[in-house]
Amino acid sequence: MSTTTSDTSAIDDKKEDSSTTTSISFASNIGSFLFSLIIAILIVLAYFSSSGLILFVCKLAQSNILPTEHDCYPYTNNKPEITPIKTNIFTTFTDPEMSMKLEFPYDKYNSSNKILDMFREYREKPSSNFLANYFISIIEQLMSFNYSSINMIMNGLNGLPEMLLVGLGPVIVAFLFAIMLIVNVIMTAVYWFANMSWFFKKNTNDSGDGLPEWEDVTLTSPIDWSIGAILAIVFTIIYFIGAGVTIGFIPYAVLLLCIITAISYKGLLNGNNATGLTIIKEVLKYYKITIVAIFSLFIIALAFSKLGAAPGIVSILTIGLIYWGVISIDVFKPIPETNLTPVVSYDQAFKKCNILRTKKEKHGFLYNLIFGQNGGGITKDLKKISKKLSS
Repeated sequence: MSTTTSDTSAIDDKKEDSSTTTSISFASNIGSFLFSLIIAILIVLAYFSSSGLILFVCKLAQSNILPTEHDCYPYTNNKPEITPIKTNIFTTFTDPEMSMKLEFPYDKYNSSNKILDMFREYREKPSSNFLANYFISIIEQLMSFNYSSINMIMNGLNGLPEMLLVGLGPVIVAFLFAIMLIVNVIMTAVYWFANMSWFFKKNTNDSGDGLPEWEDVTLTSPIDWSIGAILAIVFTIIYFIGAGVTIGFIPYAVLLLCIITAISYKGLLNGNNATGLTIIKEVLKYYKITIVAIFSLFIIALAFSKLGAAPGIVSILTIGLIYWGVISIDVFKPIPETNLTPVVSYDQAFKKCNILRTKKEKHGFLYNLIFGQNGGGITKDLKKISKKLSS
């Protein structure tokens, strides 16, 4: 009798343990499902947010106000002439096509660049130093190259259908910008060596007023010329020894800086102030059905993989009832676009940079290295030597 009671008690204990294990396992699966769903939602939101920024920069590139010209503002004080235009955004599939309008005024905010403004102001100081200008020239030329590349790439993508840009834009841009980073490494090397001509320049403005006065250092000034030659050798060695920094950090940092500044521009969406964040909000609003559909697919897939077949089928039925309006939730109801007008041209805005150039006598590289690049340099140097000898 006692043996039977003991067996029954053991069976009950096993049933309770099995039930407890099942409850713990189901609770764990629910937790895993919710965690995975949150991660999926964040990824989808991040993806479409980046699509909004890509759309924003495409319209910025069409407006052609990025500082692409190294001879123009903000690299110099020479302001470019840019024709203001309106760009199409959130285009409909109607006939005729309609769209909202985004424009970027070339005003005080959009024309300035804190880094380039700082560089320009330093170069115009009477105490401007040749070594600092060497580094400034490298960064400026890299920035100009990157802005030009961004302008060209994004203006080219601007001609694609907007839905394609929103759907595949982040993938396309990630691939293109990876190529840009590789090219940046090459251009860093080019600019590193090409700007070594600064080692053979001397600021002769000792007054403390006005602009710096640069003169080429020649063999007639052996000490200054030797210093320049030594610096050229030292910086060649630094480049190859510090390749991890010069090849890795500088191109990446400059490209990232140009991307950040590009998405920080301000525009007008149908006459109202707009930033990149504004376009992100509008993308999440007007592409709501696409985003909700992707969320739904994630919910169904995760329900099957984390919870099992029955919860997966329930999730399909629930989403179906929501879609067909049986369950009154408006997540599948589109938000109508407002303030639409007929589409305008997708052509890039016209930009002109009036560069004032002075005619100079051209000589070969060896001549310039030894005697300098300014016309009449030999005569001036000989007169200086003559005066020194006579005194």
